[in-house]
Amino acid sequence: MITFNNLNIGFNTHRVLEGISGNIQAGQLVALIGENGAGKSTLLHTLAGMHPFEGDILFNTQPLHSFSKEQLASKRAVMMQSNHVGFDFSVFELIAMGRYPYTESLKAQANKVQKYASLMDLTHYLTRRMSALSGGEQQRVHMARTLAQLDAFTAQTEPKLMLLDEPTSALDMRHQHALLSCVRTFVEQGNSAIIAIHDLNLASLYATNAILLHNQKVLQSGSINTVLTAQNLQQMYAMKLHVNPHPYNDAPMVFSQRQEFS
Repeated sequence: MITFNNLNIGFNTHRVLEGISGNIQAGQLVALIGENGAGKSTLLHTLAGMHPFEGDILFNTQPLHSFSKEQLASKRAVMMQSNHVGFDFSVFELIAMGRYPYTESLKAQANKVQKYASLMDLTHYLTRRMSALSGGEQQRVHMARTLAQLDAFTAQTEPKLMLLDEPTSALDMRHQHALLSCVRTFVEQGNSAIIAIHDLNLASLYATNAILLHNQKVLQSGSINTVLTAQNLQQMYAMKLHVNPHPYNDAPMVFSQRQEFS
């Protein structure tokens, strides 16, 4: 699906990531995990073609730069942590922006907007302006736009890719699970997703794989069960952590302990 080899990424003379490699296949939901400043957003921006790099990025076995923006628009969608909207669009209008890669009637477009708004619990928000929404509501609108752009849950001939940067950061617990369940179902239909996320337990419940970024490198990558270990996480966060199995799911749950301020 998407492969990156020996990537070096930085800003001017500051190196953020050095010599990192990875391979995300169809059917994988990959959690991108690391401390603040570890380079999660930088890697997502780079895989989205939004940041210069040294190395190689292949999308569906072809070099990323060989695709035009128009070609990629219906194959790969990006939802960044900061989604500034320059104009006060309505919820309907912003979701409809995801339909720009497609030639369709206004009626067909409206049906798609309704479909993806419903998936994000936004049916009654369509006429509201973005400025009237909370941060979490806006986040759900941008997720609906991402789904609309990829024509998610529609018959397709090739896998598609989501790149999501902290998509649950502003959401309440119910909507966190609803969004990640939606992404997991999208992936189970033969697609892929890479999600930068700080909540390790949410990542464990929904991701199939994880990449740990630490000190400019990939500390560990692989299945979620082999990556989220106490040893790996204590090395990354420099604090004592406990990892125990979830009582109902085959997923490692991470517990911290209270620390005294000094």
